[in-house]
Amino acid sequence: MPAITLLKTDDLRLWRACERRYWLHRQRRLSDAGDAGGGKPGPGVGSAASGDTNAAAGEPGAPTVPAQQSGATPADTPATYTVRRVGRDADMVRGMAPDAAVRASFPGAAVIPTPHTSAEWEQAVLRTAACLDTGALDIEGATILGACLASDDGALVRIDVLTRGPLGLRLLKVRHATVGDEADVDAVALWTHVAARCGLRLQGLGLMLVDTDFVYPGHGCYAGLFREVDLAPVLGSRPVAAWLTAMQAGARCTEPASQPGPRCALHGGCEFTERCEHHAGEGAACEASPAAVADPRACLEIVGRELAAELREEGFVDLHGVPPQRVDSERKRRALRAVQQHAPVFEPELAGLMQALPWPRHFLRIDTIGFAVPTWPGTRPYQVLPFQWTCDVMAGPAAPLVRHHFLADAAGGDPRRAFAESLLQVLGESGGGVFAYNAGFERNRNRIRELAVSFDDLNPALEALLPRIVDMFQIAREHYYDPALCGRWSFRSVMGAVAPGLRAGVFDRRDPTCDAGHAGSADDDVSAQSAFARSLRRDLDAATREQLRARLVAHGQREAEALRRLVTLFEAGGDPVALEARVVVDHRA
Repeated sequence: MPAITLLKTDDLRLWRACERRYWLHRQRRLSDAGDAGGGKPGPGVGSAASGDTNAAAGEPGAPTVPAQQSGATPADTPATYTVRRVGRDADMVRGMAPDAAVRASFPGAAVIPTPHTSAEWEQAVLRTAACLDTGALDIEGATILGACLASDDGALVRIDVLTRGPLGLRLLKVRHATVGDEADVDAVALWTHVAARCGLRLQGLGLMLVDTDFVYPGHGCYAGLFREVDLAPVLGSRPVAAWLTAMQAGARCTEPASQPGPRCALHGGCEFTERCEHHAGEGAACEASPAAVADPRACLEIVGRELAAELREEGFVDLHGVPPQRVDSERKRRALRAVQQHAPVFEPELAGLMQALPWPRHFLRIDTIGFAVPTWPGTRPYQVLPFQWTCDVMAGPAAPLVRHHFLADAAGGDPRRAFAESLLQVLGESGGGVFAYNAGFERNRNRIRELAVSFDDLNPALEALLPRIVDMFQIAREHYYDPALCGRWSFRSVMGAVAPGLRAGVFDRRDPTCDAGHAGSADDDVSAQSAFARSLRRDLDAATREQLRARLVAHGQREAEALRRLVTLFEAGGDPVALEARVVVDHRA
C-alpha cells in the first residue's frame, strides 16, 4: 500500500461539496496523525465528524502518515477555532440490525470486517485480495460484503457489495434511504474506478434502496428489504482520475477560498462555519448574501417570499420601515406589528378564548421514530411509530400538577399497544381538553388515529380522544406573534420564545439527570429519536441504557412543561407577571 494519506469515499464527497471543507479535513487528519504517531484519525475527522456517505459499510478512517510526509502544510489556525462535531442523526435511526439486513439479502457472503486503523485497513485490503485470488466470486450468487481495495493512484475504498450475477460481477452501494443522490453516484463512480485499477471487470453497477412496501416478519428475516436501482444509465463519464489528481494537488496547496451557500447546511451543517465566518469578516473571498446579513427577526420573507422580493426591489432591507398597508393578511400584519414594536403581540380575544377551554387540562407531547430497517415484527421501513408520551395534568386552576409518562421498553417489542393503553388510562373518560402542538400537520391527531386503526378493541376510546384535542399551533398562528419566532412556527421555535430557559424541542445532552459521559458521545445524541434508538442496542450496558432513558423522560417533561407555559401565557393575555405567578404556584404544588 502506498505510504501516503489515501483518498477515500468521504474525501470525494467533501471535495465535491466544498474544496475548503475538504482541505480543512485533510489538514486536521494529517495533524492528528502526526500527534498520534500515525495511528487512528483524531477527533474532528472520521465517520462521526465528517458524515461518511458509505453508510452500510462505513469508512471511519483511512491510513494516515505524519504531515511532513505528505508535503502538505498543516493549517496554522484550525486548532484555535471551535470545530463543531457534525453528527448524522439519520444514521442513528437506521434500526437495530442494518448490517444483518444486508447480509440477509446475500446469504453465505464473505464479510470483510470494517477497518478503523491503518493496520486494519491494510489487513482488510490483503483479506479482500485473498478472497479474490481464491475465486470467492467465481460462482453465480457469490458475494463479498465490505471489499476493501486500494488503487495505484492513491484511492482507498470499502465497497458495500461485490456479487457475481448471471452476466458477471456487479458492484452495489447500499443506501438506507428510499432515494439516492449525486453523492451516491459519485461514490459508485469512485468505487468503479478503483475496482478497474485493481483488475476487476464489472458488468453491473447499482444502488440498493429501502423498499417501503416491505413488512418485517421478525426473526431477523430481512430478505426483500432492498430494491435495486441500475446506476449505469446515470453514471455518466465522471472524470474520477482527474478528480483524484486535483484532490491530491489541492491538499498540498494553501487554504482555498469558498463562498457560503446551501451546501454549508448539508449533512448536519459544516463544522468549520466559525472559521469561514472569521475569514469573511477579515475580507476574505467569502461574501455573505444580503439575506444572511439582515436581522432574522425582521427578515422580509416573514411576510411572504413574493412580497419580500417586491419590497427588496423597492429598497427595503428588513421589515422595520414597511408600511402596514403593504401586507395583505391579518396574520402577516400581526407579525409586522410585533417586529416594528419589538415586542410580542397578543390579540385581545386570546385570553377569553383560552379561559373558556374546559378542565381538567392535559398537556400532551408525543415522540415518534421511523426506522429505516424495521425493528419490530409487523412494521414497515420508515413507518412512524410512537415510543414516548408525556402528559402534565391539572384538574383545575388551583389544582396540583400531576405528571405522567410512558417510554417504550427495549425488551418489550412493538410498543404501540402498551403506548395506547397507558395513554387511555391517563386521558381516560374524564373529559377536559388535551392540549397539543401539532406544527401544521396535526401529528398527535394522526398518531392517535393510527393507533385506533391498528387496535379494533381500543378504537372507540381512542377516537373519542380526537375531538378533545386543542391545537395550540392553530391558536398561536391566529392570535399571537413574537419577533423571536423569525417567521418560524415549529414547536421548538415557539417554545423557545415562550420559555427559552427550558430548551423545549431540543434533546439536551447537558441534562443534569444523567452523565453524558456514560451515554456515549454527547455529540452524537442529537435528538430524542437517536437516543431512543441507541437505548435499544443489545450490546448496551444497563447503566448507559438507564441514563439514556432518564434523559428521554426529562426531555418529555420539559416539552410538556413548555406547552403548559404557552397555554398559561395565552390565558393571561400575554401578561408575563401572571405567567410567572402561575408557574410558581404549579411548581409548589
